[in-house]
Amino acid sequence: MDELWWYSWIGPVVPYAVLIRQFLDRRITADEFEVVFLRLYKLDPTEWPADLFAVLDRLFADVDEYCGDSQLRSKVGGIDAEELRHRAQSAFHRLEELAG
Repeated sequence: MDELWWYSWIGPVVPYAVLIRQFLDRRITADEFEVVFLRLYKLDPTEWPADLFAVLDRLFADVDEYCGDSQLRSKVGGIDAEELRHRAQSAFHRLEELAG
């Protein structure tokens, strides 16, 4: 495979990388990250390579599992902001690995 295969998705992945980085650097809250990520992901028409799609889809599931309300979270389950941040960090590292 061509060493530069990832150029085909580097542009579309930039908004995700920037958003994740803002969240990891605590420039936006988990609630803000949730709103923006879900909108970005749901409206994204990109046909991702399978390995990249797996990273973004897993993060989508993590964001969907996030619950900012601690009382509701204790009733229905879910993850808190710190766990979401941890999972976003893992996703960011995986994106870096895929970019080589």
